[in-house]
Amino acid sequence: MKRFALSLVVLLACLSVLPLATGAANDTVSVSGTATVANGTANGDTVTVTPLDKNYRRAGPSVNTTVSDGSFTADNVTKAPLYYVRLQHGGFSHYVLTNTTSGVAFELGASISGRVVTENGSAVPNARLLVTSPTGPPVGQVNTSENGTFDVGPLKPNTTYTIRMHRAGVPYRKTVTTGNASDVRFVQREPTANDSVLSVSGGNPASRVMQVAPRNNSSGLRVVETLTLNNTGDRPFVGPVHVTLPDGATPTGAMFRDKQTQFTRRGDGVVVNATVAANDTTRIGVAYRIDNRTIQKTVEHDTDNVAVVLRGYNASQVRHSSNLRRGQSPIPMLTNGEPLDAGDRIRVHVPKDAKKSPGTSANQPAQDGGGSDFPVSVLALSFLSIVIGGILAYRAL
Repeated sequence: MKRFALSLVVLLACLSVLPLATGAANDTVSVSGTATVANGTANGDTVTVTPLDKNYRRAGPSVNTTVSDGSFTADNVTKAPLYYVRLQHGGFSHYVLTNTTSGVAFELGASISGRVVTENGSAVPNARLLVTSPTGPPVGQVNTSENGTFDVGPLKPNTTYTIRMHRAGVPYRKTVTTGNASDVRFVQREPTANDSVLSVSGGNPASRVMQVAPRNNSSGLRVVETLTLNNTGDRPFVGPVHVTLPDGATPTGAMFRDKQTQFTRRGDGVVVNATVAANDTTRIGVAYRIDNRTIQKTVEHDTDNVAVVLRGYNASQVRHSSNLRRGQSPIPMLTNGEPLDAGDRIRVHVPKDAKKSPGTSANQPAQDGGGSDFPVSVLALSFLSIVIGGILAYRAL
C-alpha cells in the first residue's frame, strides 16, 4: 500500500488535466468504509471516491457520498484497480489510497500543536501554515495566533505530516508525527544563498533527468535537463543556482517548480533563481539545443541518480562515457552506475543514424541489456509529470 501512495504523489497535481482513461469496462462497484472521530462525529462529512487505473490515471468520474452513523458507501463507482478516497472533516481533508472496495477506515483523533518563532525566540504571529498529508496532498491550513501558537486537528494517529510556511517569499518546512506532536517548535531561520547546501538528490526515480530528442528539421539534438535539488542545510536556500550546459549548447528556456521562469547565461552554463526550504527538495529545469550529436558536460553538483532518456533512439546505438550504463526499462535510457561528484564529466554521443528499435513501445521493455534499480512504473509516471509540469520550451526547440 505504501508503494501505491508513493507512486500516486507524482500525478496528483496532474489529475485535473489528464483525460479519463479509456477502456471497455463499464462495470460499477460500491466503495464502503468507516469514519470515526475521537470526541466527535464524522456524520454528515463528505467522502469523495475517485477510481484510478493501474497507471494512476482517472478511470471514471469521482463519486461523492456522506458519512452516516459512522460509515459511508459510494455507489456507482467505476470499477478500477485503485480507488482514491478523501474525507473532508472540519475544514481538513484526509486521504486513503486502496485497491479494495470495502474496509476503508478513517480514524481521526490526534493533533499537532506548537509555536512558530524566530531564531532569537520571538513569536511569529499570523503566519499561515499549510499542512500536507504523507502522500503530498494538502490537509488544510491554519494561522498562528498573536503569540505564534497553532493547533491542528483532528488528524490520523501515528502519521507523519508536513507543515509548510512562506514568509516574505522564503519557504519553511517541518515534518511532525502525531503521537508526539505537542509543543512543536517551528523556527523561522534566516535564509542562506550559499549553494554548497544543495545536492542533486532525492528525485524519484532519478535526481537528474536529461530527455534527449531529435530537433525538428535539423541534425542536432534537443534536451530538457531537470534537476531535483535537495537542501541539506538547517535553513532555507534563496539564491541563484548554476546549471552547467554541455559544450556548444544554446539554452532556450528554464523551469522552476514546474513553471517557466527566467534564466541568465553565465560562464559555462545558466543561472536560475530558486528557493528551497531546509531538508526539502525542489525541481528546476533547463531546455537547450545542440547543433552537433554529442552531449558533453561537467556535473555542477553531487548527484545520486541520473537518467538520460533517449526519445526516439535505440540506447544500444548510443555511445556514452564509462560512468553511464544502459538501463532496462520501457523507455530507452542510460543511468549511472555510481553517484557522480561535482566536477565529474558525462558524455553521450547519438549517431545520426541511431534509430528506435523496431517493435519497441512504451508498453514493451526495450532489449537494452544492463540493469536498472529504478522502479519501472514510477519511472514512467515521473517522466509524464515532467512533461505535463510545464517545460513549454521543449516544444519550441
